[in-house]
Amino acid sequence: MTVSELVASEGLVRNCRHTRELVKFDKSERPIGIQIFGSVPVRMAGAAAIAASANPDFIDINFGCPARKVVDRNGGSSVLKDLKLLEAIVSAVVGAVEVPVTVKIRAGWNSDSLVYLEAGKIIEDCGAVAVTLHARTREQGFSGDADWDMIARLKDHVGIAVIGNGDIFSPEDVIRMFEQTGCDAVMIGRGSMGNPWIFHRTKHYLATGEILPEPTSRQKIEMALRHLDMMIAHYGMPRGVFKMRAHFCHYLKGFPESAAIRAAVNRLLSVDEIRALLKDYASRLEDQLLGADVRLSA
Repeated sequence: MTVSELVASEGLVRNCRHTRELVKFDKSERPIGIQIFGSVPVRMAGAAAIAASANPDFIDINFGCPARKVVDRNGGSSVLKDLKLLEAIVSAVVGAVEVPVTVKIRAGWNSDSLVYLEAGKIIEDCGAVAVTLHARTREQGFSGDADWDMIARLKDHVGIAVIGNGDIFSPEDVIRMFEQTGCDAVMIGRGSMGNPWIFHRTKHYLATGEILPEPTSRQKIEMALRHLDMMIAHYGMPRGVFKMRAHFCHYLKGFPESAAIRAAVNRLLSVDEIRALLKDYASRLEDQLLGADVRLSA
């Protein structure tokens, strides 16, 4: 299943056009949840009702986002500092919609306030059907290693579904998380950036035990260009190009001379010029690989 971009409850209840755009989705994305954040229970309930009118499969409440622009508004992981508020929000949202409600949390605000077990029980008691745990604190951000043992402890502590999250970058990681934590599902986040193959490769591994090969450099660049076309179709020009720039960084990460290529792409607005630059780069990468193979065989 998929989850929408993070949607501000205040933007929804105030009928902000850009925020309303975030709750739209294509039928191919089902099953899909619309993910909302905020800190005022009645506004979160109103936002959930608006989001539910788009007919998603579930509503997801985000108490995990560590971004400053979110926590400065007392949203995301900031709510973990006030479990009474967390309880009020979850209860209000569950009562406002007929679709299932899920909740995402982190382990706590920092290592001195690990509240994930207590928060998980509150979430269950309020009527949510699943809880996702990113096994880091807000203070950690994305640094260090996620502590998957926390996911295992939460699974033992609550009766609702537990979704594990944190440091999933390969099909093998998914299997390890299932085996180590006993969780009901695994959420893939950063590991999919520039790597949409991770979903198919993981499903194939779960079904067959076979690890499919990593995509080639040309396949990654061709996918990046397809992604660009989809961004432009969705956002228009030049917004689609601007939004794609961060994604190009992920697709090209680790390639030789990729820093220079990323810098060049970020100076371009013409889709034809971007396409020509990246196709030429893909050919040069293949020539370098072919040359290396020849030298090895010699």
